[in-house]
Amino acid sequence: MAKLIKRVWTSRGPTGHKVKRVSYGFTVQVDGKQERHFSAEWDREAAQDALATFRLERDKPKARPITLSEAAARYEQAKARKQTLPGDRLILKRLLAHFGADTRLDKITAEVISLYRDGRLSVPSERRKDAEGKPTPLAAGTVNRELACLRCLLRLAHEEWGALAAVPRIRLEKEPEGRIRWLEPDEERGLLAACQKSKNPNLVKIVTVALETGMRYGEALGLTWDRVDLSRGVLRLERTKSGKRREVPMRQTVYNLLAAMPEPREGRLWPDKLIRTAFENAVAEAKLEDFRFHDCRHHFASWFMMRGGSLQALQKILGHATLAMTSRYAHLSPDYLRREIERTATPTEASVSTQSAHEGASDVVAVEK
Repeated sequence: MAKLIKRVWTSRGPTGHKVKRVSYGFTVQVDGKQERHFSAEWDREAAQDALATFRLERDKPKARPITLSEAAARYEQAKARKQTLPGDRLILKRLLAHFGADTRLDKITAEVISLYRDGRLSVPSERRKDAEGKPTPLAAGTVNRELACLRCLLRLAHEEWGALAAVPRIRLEKEPEGRIRWLEPDEERGLLAACQKSKNPNLVKIVTVALETGMRYGEALGLTWDRVDLSRGVLRLERTKSGKRREVPMRQTVYNLLAAMPEPREGRLWPDKLIRTAFENAVAEAKLEDFRFHDCRHHFASWFMMRGGSLQALQKILGHATLAMTSRYAHLSPDYLRREIERTATPTEASVSTQSAHEGASDVVAVEK
């Protein structure tokens, strides 16, 4: 039973005289007991609003506590169509080992997560080493991927499963600006020569396609013949990181490589699902430093810009959601900043700039003669 209550009392006003004051509150039953709630600032309407808010909170369904292992299983079901689910499974396995499979979700607090983050940031990496050959701590990006997976799981538990009253705050570690690694022409020839010697007969073809299209690892490995359009010279990608279809035009090198592959052209282009070991062996054979398969994508994008390609075209080819993601390569274009400066100049400045450019060109010709 809930009802509004009127409260009347007297107090001294600014002049020292007693004045009558009125405010409202409400009584409400909670767990068989009657509670009273008042505020001297409430009028009747404010008390009604406060009562309605109280009822909503009181009658809200209580979160049904579930364990981390139960949540992990539901997460995998909810993300069954996610391309990076295999990676998420590895993260979930690590989270289960650290927090405990039988730990209730409401026990995974912000403090507990903070301790996990700090601990992971001090763990030595199994793959990364410094100049002296000593393991370096895990990269911030690696730890952030784990925290992002945990945060997504907790949000699902709160917003969709009704298994968590609130999502604890999770602070991600600040990541340094992403590296850009590309190959010089002699390095590219060395890598392809090493891939040609590999025991994996498809390695040189896969790497060539990656270097010449900028496709991601999963996109290149997952190519099927029904997505190869030799008549139009494009590769149609259906399952991409952004979830949007896109077409990647073939350079002549890629077209010749695919057109020369034997019949029957059905199913996957390459039966290999994993080539990481073969690729790493080829990188070692070519004596390349700090080069990973994803750097084939950076290699394509970097040379695309250095050879005068358009930033907008590169965005479409790479499948970036925003131009800001592609702009990391903009500084590699020799004419990019000059074009932007001239595009935003006033007419007078533009004519002077053009005249100066022509005069400079004449001076260069005169010197060369």
